[in-house]
Amino acid sequence: MKGRKNGIYLWAVVLGLLLIAPSITAIRTEQTSYGQSVPLVHRQVASQKDHLTISDRKTALPCSQGQHTGTLDTDVQVTNAAETENNPAIVADPFGDLLLAYTYYEDVTSTYIPWRFSTDNGHSFDPGAYFTIVGTESHPKIDYRGSGKQCVGTLQGDSVEGNGAIQYLFNCSNITDTAGYNLIYWDWSGHYSDRLIPDIAGYDGLGISWWYGITACVGTRGSPGSVNMPIFNYMDYNVSTTGWSNYFSEFSGCQNTAVDIDQTNGYFYAVFDYLNASKGDWDLLLFTGDCHNDGSGNPIFFNATILGGTENTTNPTIVVQNNKVMILAQSDVAGTQDIVCYYSSDAGVTWQMSVVAGATDADETSPTIVTYRTDATATFMKDGNLYAAYTQDGGATWSASTQVNDVNGMVQPGYRNSDITSGGTVVWTDLRNGNADIYLDNVGGVPIHPILTLGMFKGGLGKVSITVKNNGDEDATNVNVTLGVTGGLIGRINNQGIELIPTIAIGQEVTVASGGFIFGLGKLTLSASATCTEAIPQTVTSSGTGKILLVFITGIK
Repeated sequence: MKGRKNGIYLWAVVLGLLLIAPSITAIRTEQTSYGQSVPLVHRQVASQKDHLTISDRKTALPCSQGQHTGTLDTDVQVTNAAETENNPAIVADPFGDLLLAYTYYEDVTSTYIPWRFSTDNGHSFDPGAYFTIVGTESHPKIDYRGSGKQCVGTLQGDSVEGNGAIQYLFNCSNITDTAGYNLIYWDWSGHYSDRLIPDIAGYDGLGISWWYGITACVGTRGSPGSVNMPIFNYMDYNVSTTGWSNYFSEFSGCQNTAVDIDQTNGYFYAVFDYLNASKGDWDLLLFTGDCHNDGSGNPIFFNATILGGTENTTNPTIVVQNNKVMILAQSDVAGTQDIVCYYSSDAGVTWQMSVVAGATDADETSPTIVTYRTDATATFMKDGNLYAAYTQDGGATWSASTQVNDVNGMVQPGYRNSDITSGGTVVWTDLRNGNADIYLDNVGGVPIHPILTLGMFKGGLGKVSITVKNNGDEDATNVNVTLGVTGGLIGRINNQGIELIPTIAIGQEVTVASGGFIFGLGKLTLSASATCTEAIPQTVTSSGTGKILLVFITGIK
């Protein structure tokens, strides 16, 4: 793992609709709880787009880094190299596995990103894998794709290589299998330049194995001459080796972005901080849309809206679940930087605002947020420390903040220098050892929820069955299970069983069988899914094969 790059990092990709223009009254308190209606200013927008084939695929190489460990009731030191390690990103799957990525500075001309996993809640991490790319890389971002152990990620590439216009996409089908880590990229330098730090939202709800989700970033295009505009990238719906780039040239002057997809319906939300030239201050620009194909091979982009009064609002982060949207950002509404929350309970039709943290004697910066139904946990930085706050009503009110790090004043400030998972695991860059290392702790705040798993398919006399088990800590209600059996010598077998199970208790296992009696000859294709709106994830799937000889179904695997 020797030096292999030089330059600086700048690139990205984005998506579609915008938000609102409020007037915000100053609130100066550590424990905040107030809501204020937010006026909306809608903009009709039409994206332009480019199409490109994947430039290359990279092979994962094993890392050889060591680490410190600690107990989870104190800060865990994840990295201990003498070199700088920062910009951590982390995600959890529903089974408790963690995937971590961060920037490792080998020297001033060489950086790379280790991708490492943990199966013990972050107490220890596998050495992981990395990819050799041209130039420097930094600011990774990871998201759970929505099913199984699948994750997707992105990063900022070199600012010189490809004019800073290379788009990277990380994906893995299993967090704990580094051999299955993949990195592909597109060289958009024929169209764009200077892509800034990207974000990514994973999605597996389209039934397309290679459609990983949407990446959002800010970038520049020589024609029509738009600098730092919103850009969205995603895979082609029909071809696994090509991708699209949608851009909105009317919004020059953006800086940072965040994107998320509502796993319940496939709607996406992307927010940018936008220097509004007509007002001379920073507003929030929100795009929304639908991940489903609009018929021409692109997602459906809705209207755009601007959010902002006379204050400057920057460094946004966004989460959405079940049509409940929360945007956290920095605002100088009262003279210093505060953390504010814009929240909507109706998929962005109406909005209100609350203050998460607003101390009078210091700036609060660099927010992150994770949500689970109407609950959410936010983190932010102040005076060299990392703080956490909680909401249980969709962002309307927030708890008093509590300090996360044990050693006072050692958290390194900066955009994307901390991250949080749905399980409450927090990572940040810490300076307590005289250089930048990655540290980890857990701030809790996760509500109980069901976790569904599917067992193995079983054959029988004219039937196929599968078990559904609730491994979570809450009963699962209204569980919809579908079991499909297709195939046969001439493809005449098409059997589907659908069952609605009112309740699967904690630890309970229920067997579901195919519908009707199956008769035929030949190979079979098996598929099953179980869906529960309060489960995490909401839908789990399984597939398999088998054989049928008249009524005897065997050879299932």
